[in-house]
Amino acid sequence: MAPLQEGTLVEAMMDMRSQVDFLWQFFVTVHIALFALLFIYDHAVEGLNAVAKFFAVAGVAAFEWINGNALTNAYKLLDAMQEQYRWSFGQVDRFHPAFYEHFVLATYATRPTMVLITHSSALAVILLAFLSRRFIQSRSAGGMRERHEAANR
Repeated sequence: MAPLQEGTLVEAMMDMRSQVDFLWQFFVTVHIALFALLFIYDHAVEGLNAVAKFFAVAGVAAFEWINGNALTNAYKLLDAMQEQYRWSFGQVDRFHPAFYEHFVLATYATRPTMVLITHSSALAVILLAFLSRRFIQSRSAGGMRERHEAANR
């Protein structure tokens, strides 16, 4: 078996970091859209029946689980690649101290916990928004109803 080349491993690590960035961008984009829908169109959320709310929350929960698992697995693979790099090519005397500290010694072992926290928090906010209209309302329902009726006259 041929030994792993340093350039190949670094390129794979950069590709994996790009994948992690993509997954985070996807997570943020989806949640910007969800939060906009929930906070701007809170009256539409109120109009959903229990079955529709259940399926909406189940869909969001499935997205959180899929995206969270993809991020967690990407971070674990990236951390394994960093370990391999340190083991194969991480001799201290080859690198500038700052580069050694920030690249060679980089670790992603705590990132799965961060993913769990961010994705759970986002799901909790979505769940609260679906369960309680007061959580997403900024004004009283009566005041909003009066303004809506006045605008439609």
